[in-house]
Amino acid sequence: MSLKAINPTLTRAGMRAIFDASDASLHAKITHLAFGTSRYMPTGNENSLKSEKARVEIIGSRYLDDFQMEITAKIDGNTGFTLAELGVMLEDGTLLAVWSDPDTPLAQYTPGVPIAFSFVLALTGLPQNVIQVTGDVDLQLFFGEEFAGTATSMIALQHENFQLNHTVRSLSKALSIAQTGQAELLRRIEVLEGMVDHQTNTRTEQLILGASLASSLLTVQRHTIEKDQLQ
Repeated sequence: MSLKAINPTLTRAGMRAIFDASDASLHAKITHLAFGTSRYMPTGNENSLKSEKARVEIIGSRYLDDFQMEITAKIDGNTGFTLAELGVMLEDGTLLAVWSDPDTPLAQYTPGVPIAFSFVLALTGLPQNVIQVTGDVDLQLFFGEEFAGTATSMIALQHENFQLNHTVRSLSKALSIAQTGQAELLRRIEVLEGMVDHQTNTRTEQLILGASLASSLLTVQRHTIEKDQLQ
């Protein structure tokens, strides 16, 4: 993606490093970009990012004119974070320029989904030709490769998602079969319980009837004995 809309602020430390190199007839080189998560309005007094999370080597840089340099880089790592501050680093570790915004971050980095980008750094007010380029790149080819890599990652994720859905469907089917078997088992248990209840009730009725008959026989026998005694 392109970050040409951002406008990094040159730091006093960075400008001093460039002027010192110019006075000594030396060159300075931009080698890395730093990324962090803090949001603020840069003042130019910064010597480092407030919450640096990653530092990556730039892919290349080139002059668009005497005072504009296009920088190309890619961020890729194992930890995701919100890109809310950007630092342009010289070879000796000096923070040349910094960008941040109190309200709007650059992007959200997700592990496994590299972000390739370019932006323009304004060098107005600095001596000309002091900052060396680190090698131009074919941006169309570079971003084409990144898009191809992203597409490959998406295909892999889709395949993984398909396999996951297949596993879920298989588990759902197995669970349905298990639930059907459980329902049949519960039905059979209910039938057996009904049979046991019926047999218990029948046995109870038989016992009650037997007790009633026994009581009646005892009553008849007692009356017979009393009658014989009276005679």
